[in-house]
Amino acid sequence: MRLARGGATRGGANGARAVLAALCLGLSVSSMTQAAPVDVPLPAGEELLRDQETPLATLLLPTGPVEGDRVPSDALEGRIYRRSWRVNGTWSTLQVLAPIRSALEGQGFEETYACTARACGGFAFRFGIEVIPAPDMAVHLSDFEFLSARNPESGAAVSVLVSRIGGSVYVQVLERHDPDAPLRPPASPDQPDAEQPGAETAAAGAGEAGDVSSFLADAIKKAGVLSTGAVADLLLLQGHAPLLDLEFASGSTAMGEGPFDTLRQLAAFLQENASASVLLVGHTDTVGGLDANIDLSRRRAASVRERLVSGYDIDADRIEVAGAGYMAPLAPNTTAPGREINRRVEVVLVTP
Repeated sequence: MRLARGGATRGGANGARAVLAALCLGLSVSSMTQAAPVDVPLPAGEELLRDQETPLATLLLPTGPVEGDRVPSDALEGRIYRRSWRVNGTWSTLQVLAPIRSALEGQGFEETYACTARACGGFAFRFGIEVIPAPDMAVHLSDFEFLSARNPESGAAVSVLVSRIGGSVYVQVLERHDPDAPLRPPASPDQPDAEQPGAETAAAGAGEAGDVSSFLADAIKKAGVLSTGAVADLLLLQGHAPLLDLEFASGSTAMGEGPFDTLRQLAAFLQENASASVLLVGHTDTVGGLDANIDLSRRRAASVRERLVSGYDIDADRIEVAGAGYMAPLAPNTTAPGREINRRVEVVLVTP
């Protein structure tokens, strides 16, 4: 069965370019289709949030709408790719999905199942399938599109989930490929490999064992940077968001000069939602006693409120402050990078 509900036919050209690239690299078309992730055409300005590869795992490929309390699925073992993107703009979920569907058809995939939010099963469907955790993926329960498909020639399988939250569209692509196929083919000379998540973790494993916590803290900080453009989305999706790019010296209540993207995003959210109120919760490292750190963390939260009031003209009455001290760390306090991560402020949405 051909993929239904497609948009303009762009997949043929994309597939031809992929085959040509494989031939230029000295790869067979067969190994290319088995080893490389599928082509995912997206609107300009997309932000890659996750790019994860697991040599051997199981992909649950949904094959129909919710039945009772479960989503019917095929369990497929193989090499699994998990990718997600964030696209800003006024695109609808179907506008984003249609070119992806066409590209999959051009790469030899046949539709297994496709649905919109209500037809899928809404809440039960979303929580019955695999979804990459926030902030790398966000799903609006009444505004999402889903598609699963399989390639009968290569045995590859793919599921696509597209959802709109606030001013962004989130796209998730999960894939199953032949586990015996080689890893991703090397990039062509004019397209060097992008930095892949986990590279520094691997480097840490090759170095001193004591460096592992430093690499973990750095990974957490990078994850925060990726999410700094999605503060409003996270507030609406899960009710809170970490402001990980704010800077505090150890023992100090004063923020750095900035500019801080998370603070700008939070101010924009408050300006666009005049009835919204928030709670700023300060956090510290473990240097010093708990009571002193609770007081310090509260004063840090108050300094963030002052910056919002003085720098963005936000009414102070809409912003409460609290301090948690070192009771909720994000990283180990045994290293300097870990302590830096833990010196932070998080925002909680009190009233929308």
